[in-house]
Formats: sequence, structure tokens, C-alpha cells
Amino acid sequence: MRESDWIQRYIAPLVHAPGAAGLLDDVAIVSADGPTIVSMDTLTQCTHFLAADPLDTVGQKLVRVNASDIIAKGAEPVEALLSVAWPENGDEAEFSALMQGIGRDLETFEIALIGGDLVGTSGPLTLTLTLTGRCLRDGPVRRSGGVAGQTLFINGEIGWGGLGLRAAKKGGSPDLVRRYRVPQISPIAAAGVIAEFATASMDISDGLLMDAARLGAASGCGVQLQLESVPLAQASENIEEIIAQCVPGDDYRALISAESDTAIPGFTAIGQLIPGPGLQLSHRGVAVNTPSTLGFEH
Repeated sequence: MRESDWIQRYIAPLVHAPGAAGLLDDVAIVSADGPTIVSMDTLTQCTHFLAADPLDTVGQKLVRVNASDIIAKGAEPVEALLSVAWPENGDEAEFSALMQGIGRDLETFEIALIGGDLVGTSGPLTLTLTLTGRCLRDGPVRRSGGVAGQTLFINGEIGWGGLGLRAAKKGGSPDLVRRYRVPQISPIAAAGVIAEFATASMDISDGLLMDAARLGAASGCGVQLQLESVPLAQASENIEEIIAQCVPGDDYRALISAESDTAIPGFTAIGQLIPGPGLQLSHRGVAVNTPSTLGFEH
């Protein structure tokens, strides 16, 4: 693999930002218009995606998991740095597909690629994206701003990631598999809603139960979730089936706290922040035991 040839053939065509200097330098100028945040996520084959997953969908997922973090902070994605550790025996057509998927979603989420790195590796395919975001208020909406008595909201259905992964492993519904491979994250417009209303916010990546507990702990509160209020990928009244959708992760929707008398456009109330530590669950007024596993641990 001649890295310079592949960079010019597949990566340079995606780079249009003036600060990138056409990838002819070792650094790029980062745009700054108001408070700027930065996030980075890495996807490794067989850990974060399956070896059989088409690489264009892997590229889309790479962009989306990063954009989800930025949007959940009440910010709009702006610019990205891409790092690819490509297997030494990797096929050029597969590399082309990967870059097509990345390019497709850079365009979808209005992100400018400004540089990065490409190396060969004897290990698994490893992808890292560093993404900047422009805050829509005077800084990011942290996890730590919630107050006991405030309501918890989410802006999408929970469970598609876990159901889709199961389908991908067992040869299930193509529509379900697609939900896992290319997650439906919060739209860019949600960043403005979060910036306006949220006191605390994070994206749901490792499972609703685990991430709700994390937001509560960061805010110095406990969490009470009403499971019947959670919008599920597959609606159910069975507690085990509900929990099974709230644990696996890969949902990439925003979880926020806000004042209890507030109606949040595009968001559904699912519980409250409460005094004291811990996670409490109920279903139609009846307490539910908290499962031993709350989410996906890396």
C-alpha cells in the first residue's frame, strides 16, 4: 500500500476546508466561531463493528457516533480529523467503500474533513475520528448540570442497536441489521433544542440504564425511570423484554434533564432526577429490580 497514493485518490477528494491546505501540510487551521468543543471516538473491528459489516456502513457509523456526542452537548458539528489504521492485506475496493461511507455522512452532517493520518497495521482495522463542534450557547451542556426534581427526557426510540446487532449475528431482518450498522442519531436541529432547554445532557451510547445512571451521578443525583414511558423500538409490556432493549446500547439519542414543567420539542419524558445516589426503575407504579448489567462495558 502506497499511503500517499491512497490519500490522494480517496481522502483528498473529501477535503474542501480552506484551513486544510489541500492536505499539503502537516497541520490544519481549525475554524472557531464562538465556544468550540472537541470529541474523539475510535471504532475497532470485532469490538465496535462486525468483520462482516460492509465498510461503507462502518464509515457512516464512525461519523455518526462522533456527531452524536457533539449534538448532545448543544453544539453543531464543524470539522473532523480522520485516522485510519488499515490492515496490510486490506483490499483497495474495500478502502474505497469505507471512504464513500465517511464522505456520505460528512456531507449529511455538514462536517468538513481537514486532515488526519493513514497507516498500515498488522492488527485489526481501527478508525478514529476527532470532531469539533460549535456551541449554540456559552459552552457545552455538561452531564453535571442536573438538579434533583428535574425531569429526564430522550429524543428517540431505545433498543434498535441491540436488536439490530442480534439480527446481524443471526441473519435476521435486513431492516433491523441496518439499524445497528447505520444508527439513527439525533438530528443537527436537536442541538439547538438541547442548548435552549437542557440543564444536563449526554448521548445514549452504552445503554439507557447505564447512561442515565452516569448522568445522575455526574449531577450528584439519583435517577428514577418509568419504564412504561420509554419509547422502545419494539413496544412491550414484558419487563424482561423492556430491560433487554434498555441495556445493549448503540442507540445514540440524547438524554437530557430539564425543568419539570417544560415541554421539550421532539423529546419524551421518561423519569426524574431524585435526591441521593442510585438508579431506581418502575413500571406502571410497581418497582422493578435493577439488572446486574446496566449497559455495554468496553
